[in-house]
Amino acid sequence: MKMVRQRLAWVLFLVALPSYCYSEPYTYGTTGNAASVSLGWGMDSILPSIAGVDINGLLYRYTTIKDPDADMKVHVGNLHADGNGYIFRETDDWSGVAGNTIVKSFPVSNIPASSWGTGSIEVEGEGRVEDAVVIYTYRVDKCYDPQSDPSCAGYVKPMPELPEVVVYDALEDDAVVDTLEADEFQYDEDGKLILSEEEEEEDTRIEMGLTASANALTIFKAQGQDDIIMAINQQTNIAMYYNASINGGTLNDAAGLQDGTIPDNKKALRNNLAQQILHEQMVDMQYDK
Repeated sequence: MKMVRQRLAWVLFLVALPSYCYSEPYTYGTTGNAASVSLGWGMDSILPSIAGVDINGLLYRYTTIKDPDADMKVHVGNLHADGNGYIFRETDDWSGVAGNTIVKSFPVSNIPASSWGTGSIEVEGEGRVEDAVVIYTYRVDKCYDPQSDPSCAGYVKPMPELPEVVVYDALEDDAVVDTLEADEFQYDEDGKLILSEEEEEEDTRIEMGLTASANALTIFKAQGQDDIIMAINQQTNIAMYYNASINGGTLNDAAGLQDGTIPDNKKALRNNLAQQILHEQMVDMQYDK
């Protein structure tokens, strides 16, 4: 009886507060009471709606109300998600015994939550179930998808999304293609425009006209320069420069020396001597004398 009370207290604690703990790379937790509303439930309503959730345990408690002589069985279980039988099922036979409270727990080998279908408590025979509690324990693998966290093994740094560059191809433009295929323009293998005979004759006449005009301008320029020089010479009377006279008379030479001699410049002599001494000092410094 004492053992039953201890397990009942543990169940009530789990029901009161769904708990979580963490151990790299897993997070562990417990659900609330799956049978709090009815004796049938869906797993999506009690488990975290994330990838990488596995069920690793189940615990239930309920009280039977029945006649001691009546036959009664209680089935607790979950269907397989694909509808092929049960993924978990436990049967308690209450036939021939009085009603009472029962608590059971079961370890589960980390079965993915996606494999668990609808859960239920079913009564077979005479009697009923009250105060039902069903709790699942689970773990969450944060590295179920390695790309969800850079710390996960197998994580690959995603490549940045490159913008799509649209390259314009003129040859894929219908308007350009239609123009190129039109009879108005034709091109050879080198991409050069093919001209008609009339267009070639017209181009030839234009080229000849331009050539003649260039030659005429050249001849005109040369002839024009000669005519300009000749006209300038004709307008210039050089004789007037030869016949011109300057008034002023004659300036006679009146140079003379006092005492008949030119004395030496003593200041210049001293200056030359100072320059000679400075030069010799510079030469001595050059040869480290």
